[in-house]
Amino acid sequence: MPTYRVLVNGKFDHPDAETRARLMAGLGHHQALGFTEEGLLTYSAHLGGFTFRITLPGEEERAVLDEAELKVMELLDAKGYPYRDVAGKATCMDDIKVRRRP
Repeated sequence: MPTYRVLVNGKFDHPDAETRARLMAGLGHHQALGFTEEGLLTYSAHLGGFTFRITLPGEEERAVLDEAELKVMELLDAKGYPYRDVAGKATCMDDIKVRRRP
């Protein structure tokens, strides 16, 4: 089964003062880069947008994108973070060709 790296971008939708404070308190945990099987939510102190990076297996790109978008929306809903404009891009890792230097 192919493996995909999915990058889901979105925007925080006008978080109130309490939500902004919670986001800022968690900022140190949300600055790492990379893709994980659990998913990694990242954002900056600006609190304008966020990125969710996840590695998922799947047969079809659209299904993998839908799953990744659903996962980030569930995560944000569970934390009470308002969001909008969620959209993802997937890259099939099996299609990437690595050039080796001679």
